[in-house]
Amino acid sequence: MQHSEWEIVQPSASPVFEALRAFGYTPETSIADLVDNSIAARAKNVYIAFVWNDGDAYIVIKDDGVGMSEKSLVDAMRLGSQSPAVERQKGDLGRFGLGLKTASIAQAREFSVVTTNAANRSPVVRRWDLDEIQQSGEWRLRSSLPNQAVDDIAFAETGTAVVWTKCDRLIGDPTTGSRMTKAQFLRVADSVSNHLGMTFHRFLGAPRRLRISVNGSDVRPWDPFLSDNASTYSPGTEALPMQGQAIKVTPYVLPHKSKLDIDEHKRAGGIQGWNAHQGFYVYREDRLLVSGSWLGVGGMKEEHSKLARIALDVPIALDHMWQVDVRKSQIRPPASIVRDLERIGRTTKTKAQEVYRFRGKIAAARSSQAFVFAWLQHKDRDMNISYRINRDNPVVRQVLDASPEYKVQIEHLLRFVEETVPMTQIAVHLASSLESSQQPFDEDTRGLRELLEFSYSRMLTSGASSEQVLDVLASTEPFSLHPGIVAAFKESVNS
Repeated sequence: MQHSEWEIVQPSASPVFEALRAFGYTPETSIADLVDNSIAARAKNVYIAFVWNDGDAYIVIKDDGVGMSEKSLVDAMRLGSQSPAVERQKGDLGRFGLGLKTASIAQAREFSVVTTNAANRSPVVRRWDLDEIQQSGEWRLRSSLPNQAVDDIAFAETGTAVVWTKCDRLIGDPTTGSRMTKAQFLRVADSVSNHLGMTFHRFLGAPRRLRISVNGSDVRPWDPFLSDNASTYSPGTEALPMQGQAIKVTPYVLPHKSKLDIDEHKRAGGIQGWNAHQGFYVYREDRLLVSGSWLGVGGMKEEHSKLARIALDVPIALDHMWQVDVRKSQIRPPASIVRDLERIGRTTKTKAQEVYRFRGKIAAARSSQAFVFAWLQHKDRDMNISYRINRDNPVVRQVLDASPEYKVQIEHLLRFVEETVPMTQIAVHLASSLESSQQPFDEDTRGLRELLEFSYSRMLTSGASSEQVLDVLASTEPFSLHPGIVAAFKESVNS
């Protein structure tokens, strides 16, 4: 249609679809987007099947929600089916009207939706096939299932099933030799299950609220805050007002690993490890959007603050102010609450750092000695920060005092160590969110015991009593980090 001052220019079908494939979805985030639709449809059960089918793999995401009419299905298959400016109802986890389409074509060149509702129990089908669209150049929305045989889409009553076929992005291209094996395909299913357990843990944890299964196994909720653990610390919830709404912020400091058994500690570390999962956890309508980020307001992720996790609940009406992206994985906090988030993040980090070193704190509290670190922070005239070995640490001091003829050589060695600390590599390690929770001598308790015995015997020569020496050592790194070994040594000395 053309007007004297304007004309209608229809987008070309195939280029639009191909461009939308580049939104950056992973299999995990794609399927999570479809589960959002199931929740909005009031589903109680979501069944996900990864079917290898001798390499001609397909995936089915099926729910028992209210389903759709044929007209609603056609609208749902339309790109941009809902404006992000439209006010959302409670429980609606979408925003752009693109999720179903972009999440599906990010993994597959063909996807079908089969649905039935209370008004019409006969299933209706619509299917996009990107190969056909590319060949025809037309927006051809098919009303039939693909030629490939697909099971697992029958409904007991109402519901909707999304079927991915021609899974080129997920499975790989056989012409390039990059095609997945069956084992790799099933590992993706496991990864999806873990991601869903994290993203929808509030739904899965609620009594009889939602059940998700992947290949017949129920998805287990992952609570990032260990809120049922008596050792988890939380000061409570703070409400930050914004445009007549309240943003709820609840800080948590998780227990030190000494308070958890091995399996608990490993699971609490999450999918990506302890360091990666520190920071803010942003929720919208109980759906997790961001799982561990300082959102640009809390500094970088650090080993000593890895126990800090903060729940942040954003009302759906404030979506536009948080710049939520299509994939629901990136957000940016409004400028008006940045200072509050900085304050809360800083306070939580400080508390987490105290808990991280709590074993030393406990030892110090029971001792007349102050806690003695092995390393001290140093600032030069230009405020550049470096680290120095603490010469007042009893382990270091007794070596310096006991060997006066070698004192100069020992000082040279200490300076060599101080000047060659690989600060850049350490910073890169932490910034890349690698897990590094191991403490000094965690894997060498025998070496720690030998160092403890050596330090004890040397310090006794100063004239101090056994009790005084043990008291000092219990407050000194690295022994303060292993109070059990110190207690056992003390018992052996006093026996």
